[in-house]
Amino acid sequence: MKTQPVLSSVEKGFTLIELMIVIAIVAILATIAIPSYQNYTKKAAISELLQASAPYRSEVELCIYNKNGKESCSAGVNGIQAAGGERGKYVKSVNVQAGTITVVGKGALENISYELAAEGDTSKGVSWSANCGENAALFPAGFCK
Repeated sequence: MKTQPVLSSVEKGFTLIELMIVIAIVAILATIAIPSYQNYTKKAAISELLQASAPYRSEVELCIYNKNGKESCSAGVNGIQAAGGERGKYVKSVNVQAGTITVVGKGALENISYELAAEGDTSKGVSWSANCGENAALFPAGFCK
């Protein structure tokens, strides 16, 4: 007759407190990681906003050189393309008015916008200044002034 093996009084496995500690650690890491990830994705999406203004910048500069001033450099006239509506995943609109380019975001970048203002003329050359409002921290260092 065979006898059954005797089970030891110590069982193998995790205790409830050990499992609760692991869950608490994961929760703390998630609390830190999720806001950081959201901020990272916003900063990555900003590059699409910056690229949206690039063709307009070139056109405004040419207009300023041709007209010797920025007053007549607006969207749809003097070699500047018409104001653009939705372009890509994050760009709601791009507009040019008197040498100032305004780019507005959408989606994850809702309520985020910036303005590029051209200064100068044929004799001085053209320089740009950016106004990013209260969201300057999302833009690359030194871009917003």
